[in-house]
Amino acid sequence: MDNMKKFHWNEDTLKFFKELKSKNENEFYRKVNEFVKYECDLEEGEYIEDLQTDLINQVIKYKL
Repeated sequence: MDNMKKFHWNEDTLKFFKELKSKNENEFYRKVNEFVKYECDLEEGEYIEDLQTDLINQVIKYKL
């Protein structure tokens, strides 16, 4: 997992998902899925699952 590509996420995005995760974890995962699927543009060699995993990991590490 160390060789997984890192993506840049907007500070507001991280904050929104961090707060959502603390309120409702099921909703958090559903919204991450929707956000990546409908709001992110994939580049060559990128997969939705890569973005979802990276966003979840960065939200978990994000300090409010």
